[in-house]
Amino acid sequence: MDTEKPREQLWHRVDSESGRAYEAFKVYMYLPPAERTIVGAWRLWSDNPDAGREPPFFQNWARNFAWSEIARAHDHHLEVIREAGMEEAIKEEAARQARQVEQVRFRFHEIMSVAYQRVMERLNDSEWSEAGIRMSDIVKIAQLHLEGIEKLGERDAPSPEGDWEESEDEDDEIGRRIVEEVDAEAEERRTEEDDTEPEEGLPGEDGQN
Repeated sequence: MDTEKPREQLWHRVDSESGRAYEAFKVYMYLPPAERTIVGAWRLWSDNPDAGREPPFFQNWARNFAWSEIARAHDHHLEVIREAGMEEAIKEEAARQARQVEQVRFRFHEIMSVAYQRVMERLNDSEWSEAGIRMSDIVKIAQLHLEGIEKLGERDAPSPEGDWEESEDEDDEIGRRIVEEVDAEAEERRTEEDDTEPEEGLPGEDGQN
């Protein structure tokens, strides 16, 4: 006695199913679930969109080979695949963003080191001292500048495969810009002091003639 070979998936063809019946079933199975009907599958399979109902042999195929139940099982199978794919995509995106954050943070610390070195070279500058620039002022200016760079890096961060190497000249330029900002602050303070210094009295303004 011959026995049917087991099918790998419930929606695969069985030995007792003719080729025509299986092709008709696939038309039914691939219809959108909300629009899936036997007569709808018949219209597509027979290329007769105006058909009012399916013929008896088509109904028998649907009933004998459990089209409705198998199509629902196939729908569930696809949904599981979609969910697994979405979960994997979310994990990959989270890992990519984490790598970007680490790269931005590393780059930020590199810039901070260069900026610190440049600022320390000018810390004892007589012009800064005369303008009343304190270490806390320098730290605040550098922090504001570097925070801007950090935000820019987070917005325009390259892909994990991107090149994050910066030349020493570019790093040093950032330090020079911070020093220039401190110089500008010192100049502004000197200007304010000059503007607030009282003018010397003119002769005769002391009440004596």
